[in-house]
Amino acid sequence: MTSSIGIIGVGEIASACVDGLCARPDHPRFFLSPRTAERAARLAEAHDRVEVCASNQEVVESSEMIVLSVLPGQVGSVLADLDIPGDRTVVSAVAGVSTEALTPLLPHDPTLVRVIPLPAVRERRGVTAVFPAHPATEEIFDSLGGTVVAADEAQFSTLSAATATMSAHFAFLTGIADWLEAQGWSRADAEHFVRGEFGGLATALEDPNTSLSDLIPAHETPGGLNEMLRAEWMDEDNRARLARALDHVHERVTGSSTSG
Repeated sequence: MTSSIGIIGVGEIASACVDGLCARPDHPRFFLSPRTAERAARLAEAHDRVEVCASNQEVVESSEMIVLSVLPGQVGSVLADLDIPGDRTVVSAVAGVSTEALTPLLPHDPTLVRVIPLPAVRERRGVTAVFPAHPATEEIFDSLGGTVVAADEAQFSTLSAATATMSAHFAFLTGIADWLEAQGWSRADAEHFVRGEFGGLATALEDPNTSLSDLIPAHETPGGLNEMLRAEWMDEDNRARLARALDHVHERVTGSSTSG
């Protein structure tokens, strides 16, 4: 595994990656940028071989691989202040910023890889999208739950769009709790029940040999209540609305329409 990883932009996802990797006794050394000082200090205190650098350039000079995890609007100004040698690997976790846009900002032509880490990397259960194929990067994220490698950047962008569904999932659960509360349950009891119902379903997703579509009949009885709600709520119109919403997100990610 890569022996030293620098992180520029120690946000929530970058922190999750460090926490997940540091669960391994043989984890790499980490060099963290000084911005977001409180979070970086927490990581350095919590884990061995994790240091906070005085500057982003020090992160670059100390690291074999540099993970760029800043906001899209910050990329230009951050990279303009850095001199990244050609023998480094830059792993960009910046959403929506293409390889074509990043390459001119890296004049010494280091190896460039894009990734989409998910919050579950902290528990080493997050599947990370990677483009292009890069064995060292894949090894790191395989240890955090697995990887899928996109054939091209257009395919990679579809997974970026798919990540926009996470808060909608929690909005769905909130809607169920709202309905229970309207029926007279306390908010605490309603949320407690919903958390138990859906938290218990997580184990069903862990078997890769069972397709998602097969999980639908496995959790309903013909003519039963689950089938009734699914048929009424997730009908053809709502499935089409979901696809259109994903098209719109994908358009924002890529800057070009996919909906025709």
